[in-house]
Amino acid sequence: MGRGIIKRLLGSLRETAEKLPDIRKCSNALKYSIRDAIICAFAVFYFQYPSLLNFQQDMERKRKRSNMEALFGVENIPCSDQMTNIVDGIESGQLGAVFDQVHQIAAEQGIIDQYRVLDGGVLIPLDGTWTFACEKIHCKHCLSITSKKGKTVYYHSMLGAAIVKPGSHTVLPLEPEFIRNEDGSEKQDCERNAAKRWLERKGAGLEGLKPTFLGDDLYACHSICEKIVGMGMSFIFTCKEESHPWIAEQVKYAEMEGHKRREWNGRNHIEYRYEWVKGIENRAEGEKIAVNYLSLQIWNEEKQEKTYSNSWITDKAISVENVSLLAECARTRWKIENEYNNVLKCRGYNLEHNFGHGQEHAADIYCLLNVLCLLFHSLQELADEAYRVARGSFGRRDAFFWGLRYEICRYLHEDWNLFFLTVAGLDPDG
Repeated sequence: MGRGIIKRLLGSLRETAEKLPDIRKCSNALKYSIRDAIICAFAVFYFQYPSLLNFQQDMERKRKRSNMEALFGVENIPCSDQMTNIVDGIESGQLGAVFDQVHQIAAEQGIIDQYRVLDGGVLIPLDGTWTFACEKIHCKHCLSITSKKGKTVYYHSMLGAAIVKPGSHTVLPLEPEFIRNEDGSEKQDCERNAAKRWLERKGAGLEGLKPTFLGDDLYACHSICEKIVGMGMSFIFTCKEESHPWIAEQVKYAEMEGHKRREWNGRNHIEYRYEWVKGIENRAEGEKIAVNYLSLQIWNEEKQEKTYSNSWITDKAISVENVSLLAECARTRWKIENEYNNVLKCRGYNLEHNFGHGQEHAADIYCLLNVLCLLFHSLQELADEAYRVARGSFGRRDAFFWGLRYEICRYLHEDWNLFFLTVAGLDPDG
């Protein structure tokens, strides 16, 4: 386990923020640097505490210093409105480079190698999710949906991606791709287009990971499958019969290969039934790509009932020797929903909250920093000894963050390791 990884992670964010161009006009607001605005916004999400900056300003007035200076290196703390005005002019792509730097740190720590599970590569599920919705507040980049009753909801959305592993609840988020309307566009942006953009932007940098992409039925289309294979990478996508009738028809008349295995789960005998077909065609507008089809049914023998059923297409070769692992990896797709989307929305990060919408990019920047915080917490949980000690001293996750907030707002700290040990209730000098 490492020590002080938070310092390196924050250093990457600070370095990226310092390189951003400042196009603001001369005004009193220039006393607040872009770097300070970004770091302050990040701190709010890191501690899951919207009132954090107010407490730090009070601490600064009373003690002439605050933890924003001592731990985060902030010179001037902006108020919420000032912070939103500053980050509104920053395009998310300009700040997204920090994800690559942080993942490089994770690789140096040996963390990425722990996630290699299939043919020496990692699993990366993709999934779209709403990040903000409102009937009144909106900007020109908002997507919209109108109900049959004429009610219009404006919303922001993103394509999320993360490195996941079967059996692990800790995911490593990658830079998201925002699904947003752009100037001059006649059609609304969509999840598939965002996925193609993300692959074009990030694909070359992922080669060393040997990724296998996971996704729901939306991704099992010819264009995305072809793009991934053309980049020398792999996929396992959910493939439903009703959504892909051409594939379903081929499977219906194909000679299936099969394999079964049984296991005892402590209460019942469970039978896994695998079937697959090699070399079927995934078509679109006359073009085709060869894929393999895999299905899995899980049966409870004592209850004589089917407890799970699903099917996928993949470019991976399927055999008796690897079919169980392929299906296990395919089922890991749900982690992008449970351990990523659900955690960001329901476990303290409050992803869908309006932290400051802005007119250009503020909503996306706040969303990106929120996702970055989840990545920081994941890496600290895996590689930061002091953080792990602090986390282990609390049973509930919300209690742990309450402990972080209590300590950061009431006492001045000069060192991250000592901060976490104090949160754990340990004597740093003992």
